[in-house]
Amino acid sequence: MPKKVKKVLIIANNGPEDPNRATVPFLTAKALADRGIDVSIWLYNNAIYLMKEGTAENIQAPGLPPLEDLLLYLTMTHPIPIYIGVSCAMGRGFCDERQKPTVEFSAGELSDATKLAALIEEADSVIGF
Repeated sequence: MPKKVKKVLIIANNGPEDPNRATVPFLTAKALADRGIDVSIWLYNNAIYLMKEGTAENIQAPGLPPLEDLLLYLTMTHPIPIYIGVSCAMGRGFCDERQKPTVEFSAGELSDATKLAALIEEADSVIGF
C-alpha cells in the first residue's frame, strides 16, 4: 500500500519588520515540500506585506536564504499554494470592500476564513509562525 502524503498548513503572521520570522515559514515550507509533503502557506496579519510586489526582494535574514529565492522556489520550481487572508488585506488597504486587489501581489491568492477552515480540516498538521 502506498504511503499517504501528509498535508501541512503553515500559518505565518510576521512581515518585513522581522526578517527572521518572515523567512522561517517559507524555509520550513521548502524543507517540507522537498520531502514530498503537501504544504500550503496561509498569510495573516503583517505577513501579507510579504506578497506585495517588490517586498520579498528586500528581505534578508542573517544566516537564512533570501526570501525572494525561497518565494521563487515555492512558486516556480516546486509550486505550493500561498493564501493571503482577505480580511488582513482589506484592513491594510491591499484590497477594496469587494475583495479586489488594490496593490500588485508577487504571489498568492486572496482567500477568506472559510478557505482557512477547510485547509485546517484537511491538514494532518498545522504549524503557526
